[in-house]
Amino acid sequence: MKLSSNQLDFASQNPKEMALALKRKGVMRGGFNKVTKEVCLSYAKGNSTFKDASYSLEIKLSNAFANNANNAKRREVCQLVLFNFNVFLKQEGIHCLKNYSFMNIDMGNNNSIEGQSCAIFQNKEGEYCGVILTDQEYNFASTLRIPIEQYWIAKHMKLNDSAMVKIYIYNIVDHAYQPIQYPADRIAIAFQQSKVVIEQVDIEFKKIA
Repeated sequence: MKLSSNQLDFASQNPKEMALALKRKGVMRGGFNKVTKEVCLSYAKGNSTFKDASYSLEIKLSNAFANNANNAKRREVCQLVLFNFNVFLKQEGIHCLKNYSFMNIDMGNNNSIEGQSCAIFQNKEGEYCGVILTDQEYNFASTLRIPIEQYWIAKHMKLNDSAMVKIYIYNIVDHAYQPIQYPADRIAIAFQQSKVVIEQVDIEFKKIA
């Protein structure tokens, strides 16, 4: 069984739903926020100028959702999200070093964490970091994704200590962000919990006819 780091938190709360999504090879659908997060992260990776990102966001939202007064207002809100996200990048001096890396962590028993990791950034302090966007309150106590991403960036960049990596959680709704650095013992716990989660999803996956 293979899960991505991005799937771990959902899978920990909904192993059966995760198994169903994997079985039907479905993509978790999203609305305005999903499109906005994708454009923001693409811009952060240096794939476009801010002007081009703004234009791309408008086109993507216009093409994906009905063109009415309500959705026009929602598009304005999404443009504000992009603007404020750009302010955050400038404030923290965040620039992209690698668009992505392919995560491959053997969890034993033919289970693994695989898929694209966070893009790898560096901030104004010279620290390696990742950036995760959310549109809801993040549960820092139970998250598996953040410590796994932190571990992987440290491993990929050949750092001696995972605590040298910072993960920024940016909330696109209230335009607030928080940097997180988990200690080694918390990361070890996350690995233990991830192993259990993957095994639970595998069990549910095999139950599905």
